Amino acid sequence: MKNKKAICCITKYGPLSNFIFLLLLLISISQLSYGRRRRCQEEKMTEGQIVQKVLSNYTKMLPEAEDAVIVNVELHIQDMGSLNELTSDFEIDILFTQLWEDSSLSFTNYSNCLGNITMEHKYLASIWTPNTCLVNSKKTAVHSSPTENIMFILYDNGTVWINHRLSVKAPCSFELRSFPFDCQSCTLSFESYSHNNAEVSLNWMQDAITLLRSNQLPDFDMINFKTYKHVVEYPNGLWDQLKVRFFFKRRYGFYILQAYVPTYLTIIVSWVSFCMEPKALPARTTVGISSLLALTFQFGNILKNLPRASYVKAIDVWMLGCITFVFSSMIELALVCYITRCQSSNNKKDRKEKYNNLACDRYKYCSDRRKEYGYGNGIDNLPGSIRYRCSTSHLNGQNEYGNGNLPGDDIKNENLYAISRNKSGRTSFLTAHEGCCSKDTTDHQQSLSYPRIGNNTGGHYPCNDSPTKALLNGNEYYCLRKDSPSLLQRLPCEEGENLTFRYPLQQGNNNINNKNYGSRRKKRIRCRLDGIEPESIDKLSIVCFPLAFTLFNLIYWWHYLGRNIDDNVANE
Repeated sequence: MKNKKAICCITKYGPLSNFIFLLLLLISISQLSYGRRRRCQEEKMTEGQIVQKVLSNYTKMLPEAEDAVIVNVELHIQDMGSLNELTSDFEIDILFTQLWEDSSLSFTNYSNCLGNITMEHKYLASIWTPNTCLVNSKKTAVHSSPTENIMFILYDNGTVWINHRLSVKAPCSFELRSFPFDCQSCTLSFESYSHNNAEVSLNWMQDAITLLRSNQLPDFDMINFKTYKHVVEYPNGLWDQLKVRFFFKRRYGFYILQAYVPTYLTIIVSWVSFCMEPKALPARTTVGISSLLALTFQFGNILKNLPRASYVKAIDVWMLGCITFVFSSMIELALVCYITRCQSSNNKKDRKEKYNNLACDRYKYCSDRRKEYGYGNGIDNLPGSIRYRCSTSHLNGQNEYGNGNLPGDDIKNENLYAISRNKSGRTSFLTAHEGCCSKDTTDHQQSLSYPRIGNNTGGHYPCNDSPTKALLNGNEYYCLRKDSPSLLQRLPCEEGENLTFRYPLQQGNNNINNKNYGSRRKKRIRCRLDGIEPESIDKLSIVCFPLAFTLFNLIYWWHYLGRNIDDNVANE
């Protein structure tokens, strides 16, 4: 109110009175400053003399206090270094400040003007300090640029302020289960190395942590920090421990470009083999092996920059999943090639077996004819080479007739010919020699161990009516059925004849069938494989593999990116 009245008076009496008032105010301020300067000039002791006077009467002992000496601590983060997963540590540059009160260092009795004295750090060796240290650091060094960066200020009431510029390497508790989508925490711990909490009490200041500037690391972002105070029990007492924990979240953009995108391309390249011909084995094998080697090489480059953890990491799940897909494509390739090879081998075996069995049937047929009409004793009178081949056919699981050319017979292997396909789409063959047409087929059938051709007129063919011609005349013959064990036989025709005829053969005795059980079982398996087309497997794979890989991606990214467990831990 007085100030308002004064202002009103000044404005009331005009500009002259205002000038006089300002002049008097300046004179009074100058007199006050002159008096204070005069009192400071009258002091006979300099700062150096005051320091010497204070330290001459000082004993380097625990300061006097009603309770423990309270030491306040704060940190200024100057720079945040890199985090190293291999060594499980991080580097940080901090300004470490300690503040406590020691009444023995008060110099109010020696100076009325000085509020504080800035001293060199060498005087720290002459006073008591709480001996606070970083108990969990791997390496701590005081910066020297060019001298040691230590600030020591002594206030007139005995308060001591010490600040160190430190470069610290401290451990980090790396948890890599979610790598490269993980959060990490690194801790700094402070203790008084010489005094327990009964003598020294460590406390954080109100603004304990200060960031001098924003710190961005190549691989991490510091998302939060927390301060704690703990009491640690040692054999000789309890110690106060101050902790600060820094939380970092990894930047996974580097790994997306260097690990995930290349694996995507490798997986897609491995599917190119499904579009190739099943017989293109070298090209398909090259694609599969190259994809597998590329994934293995990429996986090795990632693992060499990580510690040897015994648990499974997120990157391990991804790489092993991709390797499994490529390996599955190789399994599919092996299956297609196996089926293709089996079918090709079966076709060759069928052609060879059919040829051998047809030849054996022809020899047996002609041998029985000769035996019946007195030309010999059948197959036993054949030359040794022919009889050996016919007899060994039983041991080979074939039919009961032999192989080879019959002596004196004009029917040669090179004269056998293939007949064009019939209406059913299957190849048919001639079954009788034209020279036998004049014989009594009824007696002929009784002399053989298998049924022969017959007709509706009593079983006799006229000489001028061969079996093939009788077929044209409407005579009824035995025909091959799907469930018949018969084997088609090929014999030459006469001039210009190229007709079709088929007849059934009886199975051999039970002993032969029992011996051939294994071969029949193999044939059944072969028939099952014959029904599978290699191209159909490729068509199925080119649809199923991308769908399965898409499902794997959805589950993987939902599990590691859809949850915020690490963020919650960092913000606790």
